[in-house]
Amino acid sequence: MDTSYLILALDFIASFLLGGAMIRLLLRIAYHNRVFDQPDARKVHTIPVPRLGGMAFLPTIIIVIAFTIGSLYRFDLVHASFTDNVLFVRVAYLMGAAMVLYVVGVADDLSDIGYKTKFAFQFLSALILAFSGLWIRNLYGLFGVYEIPDWVGIPLTLLLLVFVMNALNLIDGIDGLASGIAIVSLACFSAIFIYERRFVYAMTSLSILGVVSAFWLFNVFGKAEKETKLYMGDTGTLTLGLILCFFILGLGTFIGHNGPTRNCKYFTIAFTSLMIPMLDVVRLIIYRIKHHKNPFKPDMNHIHHKLLQLGLTPRQALFSLLTADILLIMLNAFFSMYVNVNVLFVADILIYYLAIRLLTDRIVHPKNLDKA
Repeated sequence: MDTSYLILALDFIASFLLGGAMIRLLLRIAYHNRVFDQPDARKVHTIPVPRLGGMAFLPTIIIVIAFTIGSLYRFDLVHASFTDNVLFVRVAYLMGAAMVLYVVGVADDLSDIGYKTKFAFQFLSALILAFSGLWIRNLYGLFGVYEIPDWVGIPLTLLLLVFVMNALNLIDGIDGLASGIAIVSLACFSAIFIYERRFVYAMTSLSILGVVSAFWLFNVFGKAEKETKLYMGDTGTLTLGLILCFFILGLGTFIGHNGPTRNCKYFTIAFTSLMIPMLDVVRLIIYRIKHHKNPFKPDMNHIHHKLLQLGLTPRQALFSLLTADILLIMLNAFFSMYVNVNVLFVADILIYYLAIRLLTDRIVHPKNLDKA
């Protein structure tokens, strides 16, 4: 067995165990200092729950990656799979950019800060990541566009990074949804990177996958009454959004076994894994602007809110959306080999729109309850 695969497996296990230990520590700190996310009319929970879970993500990743790299060199286990200097540099920039978001996320979770401040720090972190040389250079035929110049690719990358960060943040409305979508995405990325033998990227993706999986168990199956439940907060969603975007960009900057054709398929899979939160935030912004509302003010019009209004429990809504996410990835992965990327793009939007219309039409509104 190639030692690379053993190292990657140990990365995931170490991240899962260390992340779980950190989350338990954060639970004790949160309950001792009463740092809670208070329930309100928009939220599903009725008991105050800590929102410090995301604070475990970045420290766990840094510790696991640092220990792995140190051990590889210390015990002379280094080989070509883990010596791609370009990828190491990009991961180093990622850690720096993530640290910026980590600081602003912690500040927001402990003491709410305005969205303008968060936007400023999001753009700063995006700039740091772009400075590593990682930006969009090819759209693989989307809108009929292939290679694009840097002066277009860099601003587009900045917008994409901020967009994905906020999309994941906004979808975090029921237990396990944002982290569940991230787990599905990270599993896809890890499989692709392992298949393409990009082990530096694989090591990074499996490290974050481990700690997010540990958090997901506490978030979904923990009990607030037993002080075993917590949320990831902005620290988690912003960090996850940045890292997921980093992998999307990474998939578009290397030549796979079959060159650009396979890259296009990978790019399609990457975006499909985040399609639900991305399309949801676009729909919400259009809806709020159309109805003369502040596009940054929260409401109860997200797709998970519609499922709850339809009568599903939060757990049922969670697994419905995760199942839909996995099915869309599988369908797009299959059809990307035979169908033009623009046809897939339009089909995905239509599927999402029809699903929203179906949900909206079936919801029993409060004013009609007496007639139902």
